[in-house]
This record gives sequence, C-alpha cells and structure tokens, in this order.
Amino acid sequence: MTSRPFIAVLALSVFALAGCSSAPALSEDDAAALATLAEVAGPTSNVDPATITSTECWLPSEHLIDDPSVSATSWKVLCRTHYVDDSGDRYQDATCVGDFALEPMLDHCYRWAYYTGMPHFEDFPGVDAGN
Repeated sequence: MTSRPFIAVLALSVFALAGCSSAPALSEDDAAALATLAEVAGPTSNVDPATITSTECWLPSEHLIDDPSVSATSWKVLCRTHYVDDSGDRYQDATCVGDFALEPMLDHCYRWAYYTGMPHFEDFPGVDAGN
C-alpha cells in the first residue's frame, strides 16, 4: 500500500508539468497571421502545395519591424515549410513580411537560403550586379 502515495505524487507531477509545457493562447492577430502564413509561405517560395506537410513560423507579434518608414503593425518573420519529395522529408525557409492592419496581411514570402561562405549559388546561376 505504500506505492499509492508515490503514484499520486507522480500523477500530480505529470499533470503539473503538462500544464507548464502547453503553448500560450494566440492573439487573434497572431492566429490570423499564422493561418495566412501557412497558406502563403510554401507556395510562394516554390514548394508544391500538394507536397507540404506543415509550416512553422516565428510569432509575428514578437517580430514587429522597428522602422519609422513602415506602420507600427508591420512584422517580419522566418517560416519553414516542411514537405516531402522523392528524396524524403525536406524543408524550405522563407522570409515573410506582413502587416496586421492589412487585408490580406501578406500575399507572398521570399524564398530564403543561407549562402554565406559558399563559393557559388547552388540553385541558380549568379549574375554580376555591378558594384
């Protein structure tokens, strides 16, 4: 019978930890922005919509743009679209700029790839922009 108190304490600990790990409720603005990002981020960064399994993004309200040349409701986030192709599970990153005050908040994102330190672009040829 000594195991019952241990089980009760263990169960309470699990419930307490589960409560701590739950995601916070999203604001209406963030929920709307994330729904739009899920529709826009992958397809506008060259991912076939039929292959998309999920999209994850930074929280727009935590990434407002601090620049007097844009509205105070403008935001910029990175999104990662997960998809499957013939080689398996893949992802494509995109930079997305939106504005909570606009309808729609955004209509496209920009494909983002990290090239720092690379001798050449891997997906498209480089063209001299003239410096």
